[in-house]
Amino acid sequence: MTAIATEHLTDLQHQLHSKRLARDLRSRNTPPELARLTHVLARYHDQIAAGFGVPHPQNTGVRDAADRAGTLIKQAGQLLGPPADTPAPRSALAQKLRAASIALGCGLDLLSTHFPTAPDQATSANAAVIAAPDTARALLRQLSTHTATIAHLSSRTTPPADQACTLLLKAAVLARIYSENQPPPPITAIPLHHTPARIPPVIGENHDQALAGIDASIHRLSNPISPASVTTWRYLARAAAITCDLNVKAIQQLIYRMKEMNEPAHRSALQEAVTSTKQTGKRWKEIVRRWDEQTNHHGHTANGPATDASDLIIRLGRLIHADPAWTPSPRASYRMKPPEELAPDLTQAARIATVTLKTIEACNTLASNHRSAITDAAVLGILHKQREYPTHMPRVPASARQLSRSYEAAELRGRHTITTLAQTIRALPPTSEDDPDEVHLIIHRAAINEQEQAFLTATEFPALIPNDTENPDHPATPTATAIPPTRKSSRR
Repeated sequence: MTAIATEHLTDLQHQLHSKRLARDLRSRNTPPELARLTHVLARYHDQIAAGFGVPHPQNTGVRDAADRAGTLIKQAGQLLGPPADTPAPRSALAQKLRAASIALGCGLDLLSTHFPTAPDQATSANAAVIAAPDTARALLRQLSTHTATIAHLSSRTTPPADQACTLLLKAAVLARIYSENQPPPPITAIPLHHTPARIPPVIGENHDQALAGIDASIHRLSNPISPASVTTWRYLARAAAITCDLNVKAIQQLIYRMKEMNEPAHRSALQEAVTSTKQTGKRWKEIVRRWDEQTNHHGHTANGPATDASDLIIRLGRLIHADPAWTPSPRASYRMKPPEELAPDLTQAARIATVTLKTIEACNTLASNHRSAITDAAVLGILHKQREYPTHMPRVPASARQLSRSYEAAELRGRHTITTLAQTIRALPPTSEDDPDEVHLIIHRAAINEQEQAFLTATEFPALIPNDTENPDHPATPTATAIPPTRKSSRR
């Protein structure tokens, strides 16, 4: 049944540039048929999101994507208006849309027969296969093509139905991205038991208060409580670059202090750490540059993650600068605290170095959790192209792939910096009994699955890994895929 629907919709793709189809699309009878088809697609996404009543334990990502795409499709359906209820379509276009709706609806009904609708009914032997992750991804991938086709058709209807195009394209891109076969990570991250409340920075904080505020900001950035946006992603990247620059200054002050204390071994280790931190900062500046090229979504963001990043920058800057009211601005004071004041002894030097280690790990957390950022960048890039070429099917833009690689490079360099700095800290006297264990835990988190990074990057962006079973020691390079383009036909 889905093959029949695909045949009808493919035929409409081939006729997308014809004058006759353009005339039919402007007819008032077309939006109700498109609404009927979107209603069927929304039902499919709802069933995938619910696992057809028997959700698979390893299918969480696909279910979440289906739920989000289904919500967008329902919103588009509201713009298209009520579904068609006429007994017979009045145009060739409406007939094909009606046929596609019926075929897809019958296919969904056939799938639903394998699952019980009452407690006394048995589950079909094929139910487990239908609810399996691979099947759900394949179905979601097929539906993404249908959704994109409807989006292009709706874009050529009359207002307000044409506004459904953007929502449907977003749903198509989202479904296509998450329909790729993504191997689950072998280690499940354990979330924080409690997200601490924000501690706003105030002028005149003592050293312990400043460190407590820094820890709170780091924990909140590791577990954001509010959704991000394109403006937020740009701001967080810039905040990470500033954080790396402040860490470079802090470590350089420790190097001067080690020279004063005649500690050549610690000084040499810190010198290697400052070099690595500078490289990490350069990776984040590259991400900022790519975000600046990606979109014109500028402005100040005021949501939770951005505020936490701002708090972290202010406290870290006041920790190392002589001005107690220091804030990041072109007029900010460059005068640093004297090395002997910042680190009067080796124990305090270890404490400052541990602060830089934690903040670098916070930046690495931002780099490793950038999947939503890349999705947002891909959607914006596709929509931008769609305005230029409204009749083309969407493709994942190269700029989004480049941005993804920049995040991966920042994460890789951040792990190296963490390892280098942590080894330096472990050679210094511990500031408390818990510090050695905390530093060891940070090292462990940075080193987890480093050898399998090539496989894990497949979960960062839509990609296929061909022939990955032929040579497990050398995984294939991920290749981004996208929704196939529409073939143009000659004008009639």
